[in-house]
Amino acid sequence: MKVTIIGAGMVGSSIAYATMIKGIAREIALVDVNTELAVGQAMDLSHGNAYVRPVKISGGSYSVSADSDVVVITAGRPQKEGESRLQLLKDNAEIVESAVDESLSFSREPIFLVVSNPVDVLTWVAWKKSGFPRNRVIGSGTTLDTARLRQSIADHCELDPRNVHAYVIGEHGDSEIVNWSNADVAGIPLSDFCSSCNRNCGDSLFEKLFEQTKNAAYRIIEKKGSTYYGIGLAVSKVLSTILNNQRSVLTVSSVHEEFEGLRDVPFSVPTILGRNGVERVLRISLSENETEGLSRSAGIIASAVESLMK
Repeated sequence: MKVTIIGAGMVGSSIAYATMIKGIAREIALVDVNTELAVGQAMDLSHGNAYVRPVKISGGSYSVSADSDVVVITAGRPQKEGESRLQLLKDNAEIVESAVDESLSFSREPIFLVVSNPVDVLTWVAWKKSGFPRNRVIGSGTTLDTARLRQSIADHCELDPRNVHAYVIGEHGDSEIVNWSNADVAGIPLSDFCSSCNRNCGDSLFEKLFEQTKNAAYRIIEKKGSTYYGIGLAVSKVLSTILNNQRSVLTVSSVHEEFEGLRDVPFSVPTILGRNGVERVLRISLSENETEGLSRSAGIIASAVESLMK
């Protein structure tokens, strides 16, 4: 299986690195407007082939992307300190449209995986531009937010994050929400688990954990300028799930035909992924407050989508 990554900066190269060391793909292509950067990243990665399952790695212009099974789009203007993801919209929409057009010149029916921000709206842009079925255009969505939330819970409760089951849904951004009503540890509702652990967590614990999750990217950007390792690992998991047909449940973003009166709105909910992309979008139970929050989040994304059509 071949994966092409458009955008050879820190996010794209981190995805390539994680994909390589996990042995997910037989071939990885890196594409960038700065072809020298793409070639250099490919060379650097290829020098580690002796220590992993060997993979063919190439870099350059779109011609190296020919016959890709999955095209990952990371290209875009970077997020600035204090800037919301939705503020990036107009500049990055044009970049994503161009990436889709160029990719389809060399690959007939790839699955598109959008990582560029604001990822939900840009997933819609890629879907609209490609003309593909909804299941074949996916955004990384809240996969990283969900991982951040699980890590925060695990740190507080002194647990392995793989044993924490909780989901961040909606927008990958400021309006995202947590599906606390279904959060659990080993099948024990998180509220019950917390009440019996004798750690005196207090009533504000869940709010504190959510704020840590929602603001994590801003804190990282403030400290080091950008985020890339976490999303690299998150996207490599999405790729592994698709290419190996693992049918894992991940909170990716996809374009929903209808939700609460809104049509063709992209947002994240737990989704089964497989070789064809989205295999099934799960309908999870939500509290009244969670339903209102998800509706509000979807509405914000829908408004951003509408702004592109004016």
